[in-house]
Amino acid sequence: MEDHALDAVAARRGRPSIAEAEALSGRILDASWDILLSGGFENFTFDRVARHAHIGKATIYSRFPGKADLMRALLLRRIEQRTAQIRQEGSDLPTATAFLLRATNTMKMLFSPDGVLTERLIDWLDQESGEGLTMRAEAYRNAIESIAQALVRGPDAADHRVPDVELAARLWLEGLLGHARLAYTEGASSPAEIERWATNYTRFFFAGLRAMQPGA
Repeated sequence: MEDHALDAVAARRGRPSIAEAEALSGRILDASWDILLSGGFENFTFDRVARHAHIGKATIYSRFPGKADLMRALLLRRIEQRTAQIRQEGSDLPTATAFLLRATNTMKMLFSPDGVLTERLIDWLDQESGEGLTMRAEAYRNAIESIAQALVRGPDAADHRVPDVELAARLWLEGLLGHARLAYTEGASSPAEIERWATNYTRFFFAGLRAMQPGA
């Protein structure tokens, strides 16, 4: 049955439509993110989320049985949103120019309150699961896949073909994250410093890709 037909059935029965249910889950996740940003993990409770979202606490539990379930859904939503945003950034630009734009914006995001909270959320979920770096590994896999697709689907992809696209994507990601950790400890995270580093890093990376092409 099509989604709009299901919506009509739900409406006749007095239950929320699919669109309404998705919107309500979005409200819960948005409220949860606001609570985490303002009060941190220590002050996070379903009561506070319910008040912030103007809904009953039972409504939250009906969708997210526990804190870990809600946090996982929250992280996956943030990753999906960020991945979609990155794919849109510079999608009509030459590949190297698009990667420069994405590197700059990614670095700024990592140093932003949202970026810092995302990192803390990943660490919290991995600690709660007790199964190793599950969420971080998943986030890395998603990022590598997105980077690899950008390398092969750019308007000038033929100019920088490489034998191992996944390896190139991994090197790009590891360079970004490695610099982010170093810059954070050194306090070198001003917009001007980020843009200067991103420019040099992108030039270096694509020079390496050109050198790896057969016959180079």
